[in-house]
Amino acid sequence: MPKRLVVDLPEGMIAYTLTPLSHHDAASCRTEEYVVSQSLFRRWIRETGATLTGQTDAKAAPAIELAKKVATLRRAHGMSQADLAKAVGLSRSAIAALETGRTSSANKHLPKLAKLFQVPVELFLGGMVEQTAIMELSSDEHDLIDLYRRLSTEQKLDVQKYAERRTRG
Repeated sequence: MPKRLVVDLPEGMIAYTLTPLSHHDAASCRTEEYVVSQSLFRRWIRETGATLTGQTDAKAAPAIELAKKVATLRRAHGMSQADLAKAVGLSRSAIAALETGRTSSANKHLPKLAKLFQVPVELFLGGMVEQTAIMELSSDEHDLIDLYRRLSTEQKLDVQKYAERRTRG
């Protein structure tokens, strides 16, 4: 069975290519890209027992990491690129360039973005500093932390906003 290599994650979809398992298959197989819904891809994983391989801990380029953070925060706040552009005084195309890492002037906009999204500027510059803390957790706290760590960045932001709303009210 050929391997599926995820190549892109367009909104609500997964784009992948099929990779032959042996060199024998490679000669007779040309690479084609497929785009399916995330639910269809998850169903394929369940039905075939597929697993993820080839994962590395390598980081993307800093501009790409920054671009992902801006796009994720914008979506988590329910904003369009045009909404964000208006809020920080830029054009929509400047926001698009920022979200794809195609601009070298992103750093000068970070204070405005941090204020708008209510996050520290350091989040954009390299993530939150990890600190070692020793504390006793109950079993339900441990379960919640374990589940939280499995979430995507966007989902984590949603959970944080939800928890903040619940503790205020």
